[in-house]
Amino acid sequence: MVSPVAPVSTQGPPACRVCGAREGVPWKPRNLERDLLPADLRITDDRYGVTLALWRCGRCEFIYSDSREVAELVTLYSRLDDPAYEEGEVSRTLQMRWLVSRARRACPDARSLLDVGAAAGLFVGEATRAGFCAEGVEPSRSLVAAGRGAGRTLHEGVLPHPALAGRRFDVVALVDVIEHVADPLALLRAAREQVAPDGLVLLVTPDVDSRASRLLGKRWWHLRLAHVGYFNRRSLDEAVRLSGFETEEEFRARWFFEVGYLADRMVQYLPVSGLNRAVRATPGLRALYDVVIPLNLGDSFVRMLRPAGAVSA
Repeated sequence: MVSPVAPVSTQGPPACRVCGAREGVPWKPRNLERDLLPADLRITDDRYGVTLALWRCGRCEFIYSDSREVAELVTLYSRLDDPAYEEGEVSRTLQMRWLVSRARRACPDARSLLDVGAAAGLFVGEATRAGFCAEGVEPSRSLVAAGRGAGRTLHEGVLPHPALAGRRFDVVALVDVIEHVADPLALLRAAREQVAPDGLVLLVTPDVDSRASRLLGKRWWHLRLAHVGYFNRRSLDEAVRLSGFETEEEFRARWFFEVGYLADRMVQYLPVSGLNRAVRATPGLRALYDVVIPLNLGDSFVRMLRPAGAVSA
């Protein structure tokens, strides 16, 4: 993540954090009735539809928050503790393994990899197992400590990071991180400085114009307090262009979930709490909730980016 640079607006539409236009219109009101806390930013947060106030740019269509807490995000993330994160390690590891395989396919000769917003370093671990010399950068002290305890190379802080100054990596991963930062262009430009001239940036982020988003409206599962910026194809194209990249390939993300995790999250939409309790209380059925299944919900972009002028034919 990167430190925010844009000041919080005090009058009129705030400047768009992608194109800079002051053509924003209110898109969703704030529905948190207190100040933002580190616990609100947990990866495992399931309060779907609870967000800061959001604006939609009339020019590039980027959706962003201008709440005063946005200027405090890095500090809040440094204090973040997410004790439930490790419970989903099996399924998260499968997700990271799939993404690493796609990065390897796109960049078969790559040797070095940097994961930005690395959490406890699951992506770093899978990349290392796939033959990369991999390391990560992450602002949460507790997640960095957990990752280091598992033998992963993690730097505490944000990008740009002094320990990475002047270094170049064959692959830079931005997996579900750009929606968390105050200044997405600054993050992309910092990644541009870290990636090799012929290297690859692997970008994953939710698509606010996806079918799932349109179906669920303001109850979409990606509408969360931790997310302060939302892209559609138009705004993502603009951000990619302005940060000095070109898109080599785009596809949709595949994720892996335990059946029980999905069942618990469905409580947000359907009255299934009783069914979940009954299944977990039945020995013959309980194991079903531990099964991990792959899903492509079509609601997250995966983009392979190359520095402008370096896109493969």
